[in-house]
Amino acid sequence: MGIALTLRQVCEALPGPVRAWLKTLAPTTKIRFANWNIGTLTGRSTELAAILARRKVAVAFLQETRWKANRSQNIGHGYKLIYTGSSDGENGVAVVLAEHFHHSVLEVRRICDQLMVVRLLGRCLVSAYAPQVSCSDADKTLF
Repeated sequence: MGIALTLRQVCEALPGPVRAWLKTLAPTTKIRFANWNIGTLTGRSTELAAILARRKVAVAFLQETRWKANRSQNIGHGYKLIYTGSSDGENGVAVVLAEHFHHSVLEVRRICDQLMVVRLLGRCLVSAYAPQVSCSDADKTLF
């Protein structure tokens, strides 16, 4: 009968210098995230893409987009905007993905106009916009 070990247990059993050497072989990836209460996105998607590209942002979460639909679209500079909004054009959240994430999208769940989940290969992204202090208790409870 054998003993099953996890990869972590095997790595922890290795001598320190060997572990350090193995870490140099593993690729490191840094992902830059942004979170932005945009106020409104109407007529500003190209400007948004330029700002994200200049700052080298890979994933951006936007709140208060104030758009009326549930769609996705390319906004320039290799970015794709996935958004959800209410029929009256209030609230709204979005996730903006850099080009290298476009083919990693497995699922988009638009739960409501204030909450959206984008599932990627190995990652789950949530864009949420909670009701503000000035909102009614019913809105806060519903959220």
